[in-house]
Amino acid sequence: MSDANPGLGPDLAGTKGGEHTLEQPGEARNLVWQSRAAPPTAAENRLADALQRIFGDAVYDLPGIVARLNQAGLVGPGGDAWTEASFTAELARLGA
Repeated sequence: MSDANPGLGPDLAGTKGGEHTLEQPGEARNLVWQSRAAPPTAAENRLADALQRIFGDAVYDLPGIVARLNQAGLVGPGGDAWTEASFTAELARLGA
């Protein structure tokens, strides 16, 4: 089983809706990972794991999250320490 949706190739990745993405009733396959065009990278998995630990410790504010990422030694894009701006930019990129 694929861990990404092969129907979301480069031409459709990131698009949300439109007639080219409609499925025909009764013909649609239910894919486990319907909304991602590729599996997460190792860096994305490390960030997700770190965020789960941080949220598990009931840290929800942006300054606290950024501080905990840096305390854990998890570097941001480009190998730099996280800032509030780089963290929100990365989440926006990942959610696009």
